[in-house]
Amino acid sequence: MTEPRRSHWRQTLFFKLSLRLAAVAGLFMMIQVALVVWMYVGSPAELDQLLISAEANRIANAIAARPPGPVPALSNDLLPPVAPRTRRAFVVHDRGGRVIAQHDDRGLAADGAAPASFLVVNTQRETWGDHFLLTGTRRVTIAGKQLWITMAIAGTGFRPFVPIIFNEIRFHVLLPIVLLSILFLLLNFSIVRSTLKPLNTAIAAIDRIDPAAISTRITAPLKSWEVEALIGAVNRLLTRVERLILTLRDFVGNAAHELRTPLAIMMLGIGKLPHDDNRTRLLHDVQGMKRLVDQMLDMAQANALVIEAGAQADLTRIAADVVADLMPLAIARGRTIVFVDEGAEVIHGHAEAIGRALRNVIENGLAHTPPGTAVEVTCGPGRRYAVRDHGPGIPESQRANVVKRFQRLDRRNNDGAGLGLAITLTVMEDHGGRLDIADSPGGGALVCLIFL
Repeated sequence: MTEPRRSHWRQTLFFKLSLRLAAVAGLFMMIQVALVVWMYVGSPAELDQLLISAEANRIANAIAARPPGPVPALSNDLLPPVAPRTRRAFVVHDRGGRVIAQHDDRGLAADGAAPASFLVVNTQRETWGDHFLLTGTRRVTIAGKQLWITMAIAGTGFRPFVPIIFNEIRFHVLLPIVLLSILFLLLNFSIVRSTLKPLNTAIAAIDRIDPAAISTRITAPLKSWEVEALIGAVNRLLTRVERLILTLRDFVGNAAHELRTPLAIMMLGIGKLPHDDNRTRLLHDVQGMKRLVDQMLDMAQANALVIEAGAQADLTRIAADVVADLMPLAIARGRTIVFVDEGAEVIHGHAEAIGRALRNVIENGLAHTPPGTAVEVTCGPGRRYAVRDHGPGIPESQRANVVKRFQRLDRRNNDGAGLGLAITLTVMEDHGGRLDIADSPGGGALVCLIFL
């Protein structure tokens, strides 16, 4: 079973692309700001135009916000100029040349003569040393009426133009770049997500590979060369792994098969020896070797198990045959086997493999139940087996380990190699079933084989 993939959002390809895009946008914005500043510093006439227009718009907005009726005094927030360290005076004329607003600033006064009706924009500069005087006229339309605003602005140095440059940067550089960056981020999200979708599909297919199904290969939509190359590389790796596993499986199966004959000859030879302690110990060791070889062969066959489409397995008959085969072994060990038939079903399955699985569970029960007690084998009801012994049981903390290969609950006991329950679990998984281990009422272990 594969572990869930854990990924940090900062390690995703989308985040890295977005970060690079933001860096490019930031660099582009700084270049734009530098170009704007350089352009205005090298073109003071443009700054003069912008400063006069900014003041004219500010005055026009204040006049438009006044209620209809007689012209009141100017509001206090309109009296100071927008540019710091400057003086500003203005006169507002209507279409008939009448003055509707006027303001002088510390001795600075704007030209009070009404401008010509055709005049729209006019800007002039006078400079002496570090000081400057700007005069100009702008025609504005307020509530459908045309007004002319004539003003004079006096100041020193370049600082009065800094707010004008900042406004230009804010509205003509920062705002477009931010909007463009957001658009690019959305476009980037859409493109990257659609581009990585086949890769995510391939990753999900890899995660779904069952280690027991070594012939599985990955199939996924091949929308890009990179994804196709990844899937091809993984499939080639799976082919090499399958070839290695099959080689090892064949070796184990062949070795176990070839060892059976020499062990049978050894047991015949030992049987001819005089009855003493040495013969008993030697016979016990050879029997343990034979069981290990049998289990190795069973494991190799279980891993290579193929269940034909029409294969049928009569659970009652299989259990009866296994119990009959193991009864002599149980009696020889001073134990017995009790068989209970509660009406099991005939299922789709491999009868020989199911028999091997049940045999291993019963043999484990015989190994752990005390002398003079019985291993109870219940067949049914339905699609299940239950094997109960009267031994010490299996602690809950160890139940996940005893079904692993070469794991024994009591390592001091040399009877077996810890393959029995592992073989049973493999057979049950091949049949889509499960192996449950629980405590039996009254003591002992209860092992259930449940076919779903």
